[in-house]
Amino acid sequence: MSLSEVSSFLAPSSEYSLDEQQSRHYNEIPMLSTQFTTKRLAFCFLIMTLLAALSHFAGCHRGIATRPVTKQVVVLGFDGADPKLAAKWMAEGKLPNLARLAHEGTFKPLGTTNPPESPVAWAAFATGLNPGGTGIYDFLKRDPETYLPELALVSRERPKFLWGIIPIKAPKVTNLRSGVPFYKAAAEAGYKATIIRMPLEFPPTAIPGGKLWSGLGVPDLRGTWGTFFYFSSDLTPWDTGDTEFGGKLVRLELGGNHAATTIEGPVDPKGNGSTRLSVPIDFKVSADGKSVTINLQGQTATLGELQWSDWFHARFRVTPFLSLSSTCRFYILQTSPDLRVYMSALNLDPEDSPLPISSPPGYVAEIARKHGLMKTLGWWHDTWALNEERIDEGVFLEDCWRTMQQEREILLDELKNDPPSLLVSVFTATDSVSHMFWRLTDPQSPRFDADLAARYGNAIELTYERMDAIVGDVMKTMKPDGTLIIVSDHGFHSWRKGFNTNTWLVQNGYMTLKNPNAEDKQYNLDNLFGQGSFFPNTDWSHTQAYAVGLGQVYLNLSGRERNGIVHYGPEADKILADLRRKLLALEDPDTHEKVIENVYLSSEIFHGARLSEAPDIQMSFRDGYRTSWQTSLGAVPAGIIVANMKKWSGDHCASDPSDTQGIFFSNRIFPAPPSILDISPTVLNLLGVTPPAGLDGHALRPN
Repeated sequence: MSLSEVSSFLAPSSEYSLDEQQSRHYNEIPMLSTQFTTKRLAFCFLIMTLLAALSHFAGCHRGIATRPVTKQVVVLGFDGADPKLAAKWMAEGKLPNLARLAHEGTFKPLGTTNPPESPVAWAAFATGLNPGGTGIYDFLKRDPETYLPELALVSRERPKFLWGIIPIKAPKVTNLRSGVPFYKAAAEAGYKATIIRMPLEFPPTAIPGGKLWSGLGVPDLRGTWGTFFYFSSDLTPWDTGDTEFGGKLVRLELGGNHAATTIEGPVDPKGNGSTRLSVPIDFKVSADGKSVTINLQGQTATLGELQWSDWFHARFRVTPFLSLSSTCRFYILQTSPDLRVYMSALNLDPEDSPLPISSPPGYVAEIARKHGLMKTLGWWHDTWALNEERIDEGVFLEDCWRTMQQEREILLDELKNDPPSLLVSVFTATDSVSHMFWRLTDPQSPRFDADLAARYGNAIELTYERMDAIVGDVMKTMKPDGTLIIVSDHGFHSWRKGFNTNTWLVQNGYMTLKNPNAEDKQYNLDNLFGQGSFFPNTDWSHTQAYAVGLGQVYLNLSGRERNGIVHYGPEADKILADLRRKLLALEDPDTHEKVIENVYLSSEIFHGARLSEAPDIQMSFRDGYRTSWQTSLGAVPAGIIVANMKKWSGDHCASDPSDTQGIFFSNRIFPAPPSILDISPTVLNLLGVTPPAGLDGHALRPN
C-alpha cells in the first residue's frame, strides 16, 4: 500500500458534491485510531495521519475569506416544543423571555412537514425542501430488493483488510439527505457560521471558515443509536441479551464481593459482521456493601448508590496496532444485596473520534478540552433505558438536564468569545422529556401513575422553563441589533394506543402469511442495526401491501419490489383507493372513535427529484394513537389496536401536520404565517445571500 493510499484511508474525505443525491462521503465506522505498539509503526502512521489531516483541513477552508461580523442571525431549535404548551405557560408567567418575544416581536405556530417527524422536519429546516427533495421521509426506509428496514439517514459500506491486519479498502458513510443547508450557503458567501448539534449532519458538512458539530444521526461506537448496558447480579441467564429498545442486559456473577464481565463493543471490521470486539470490566463491592469500585482498562472510580461516575474511556483493539476509542459513564443503581449498574452508550470519543463528527474534525475535541467530555451520540438522551425501565424518572431527568446545561454553556461561550454572523444551536431535551413524561400529564394514558405524577408531572414544564432561560441568556449575549429566530420541528400529542398496521393488512387481505398460525417474531433495535431477518413469514407471491416505519405503507409493486405482484396503473390505483377508504373508516373497538385522521398518497404531498423513494401511503393518526413499535420494524404482532404500555407515551411521528405545528418566535415582527420550509430562505435573505434555486420555502419578510 502506497503512502497516498494509506493517507487517504486514514483521513476522512472532505468532498461535498452537488449531484442528484447531494451526497457527502466520509469514512464509516469503524474508522481506525492510530494506537500502535511499535515505535516504527507509530511514527509512520503518525506522519501519514498528519499529512491527511492537513490535506483535509486545507480542503475544508481553501479559498474562503470570512467577512467581518457586522450583522448576526441566531437560530435556536428546540425539538418538539409545542405552541399550545408554550402559550399556556407564557400566560401563567412561567416563560418570561419567550413572553417578551411574543409581545415585542413574533410568536406563531410553525407549519411542519408531513409527516411531522424530527429527521423529516429538520431536513426541511436546513434545506428549504419538502421530503420529495430531501429524500428523508422517516427515520427508516425499506430496501425494495430485500424488504429489509434500514436507517434512512445514512448508507454504509464496510472496510476490507488484507490478512486481517492491513486496511485495503476504506469504509464509507454517505449522508442521504439531499439539498444545500442554509448554513453552508451562508458560509460559502463568506459569513462566519457556528452550528451546534445540528440534526442530519452526519457525516458533517464542511463549513468554510466556520464550525459544525453533528447532532441527530451520529451513532455510538456499536453503530447503533444508543445501546445502553445494564449489569446486574439478580438477572437470570434467561433475562440477559438484547432488549426491545436498544439495551444490553448483562448478568453479573458475584464471587464474594467481586464480579468480572465484558462490554460488548463495535462489530469487528475484519470479520463477517457477526462478531463484536469487547473489553473487560470489573466491579468490586466494598466490605460494608455501601460502594462499588469500577475498573475499566486501568481507570477506576469508587461510587455509592445513586451516583454518576465521571467519563471513562473504553478502547477496543482491532489489530495489534489499531483500536477504536469511546467514552461512557456509569450510574450505581444498587450496591447490595444485589449489584445493579447502569452504563451509558459507548459514545464516540470526542478527543479521539474514530470518524468525523464535526467540521473541522478537531472542533469537537476543542469543545471537550474546554468544557469537559460530553456525549457525542446523536440520540442525546437516555430514552431507551427509561422505556425499558432500567433507570427511573429521576435518573433520566438528572442526566437530561445536565446534558442540556452543557450545550447551553457551549452555546454561550461561542457567542461571547468567538461570535459568528450565523449561529444555529439545536436542543433536544424538550422532545425527549415530552416523549417520556406525557403519561404523567394524561390521566387517560395506560401508564398514568398518580404517585409519579405528583413527583414528576411538571417535568415537561420545567424543561420548557430551562428553554426559556437559555433564550434569555442568548438575548443578553448576542449582538443587540441581531435577529433571533426560535423554532421547533413539530408539536406533541398523547400516545395511548398503537396500531399494528401489518396485522390489519393481513386481516384485510392485503398481506398473506405463509403460516397464519405461527407466532410472529418480535423485533428489536439490535435487529435493525444488525440487519437481521425481517418478514420471515410473509408470502410475497400473494402480498399486495406491507408497512415499515412510522405510518408508511408500500405496495408490493412489480418491477420495483423484488417479488412484486401489483402492477402500476389501474391495479395499483384501485388498491390505494381501497386502502384509503378502509383505513379512514377504522374505529377503535373500545370507544368507536376514528383512529386515523388522514391517509395521504405520496403524489399528493411530495414532489421533487427523490419522489420515487417515497412511501405509497402516509397515514396520520388522531390524538392518542400512533403506529406501533413493532409495525415500524415490519412485524405482524397480535391484535389491531393495542394499549401502549411503555413509558414513551407522547408522540408526533405519525400525527397530522395540521395539528402538530412547531413554535416560531423572533425578536422581529414577521407578519406572514411561517413554515419550517421558510427558515432556510429567510435566514439567507436576512444575511443578503441568494438562496439556492428551486426551494419549496419562501423568505419571510420582517416589518
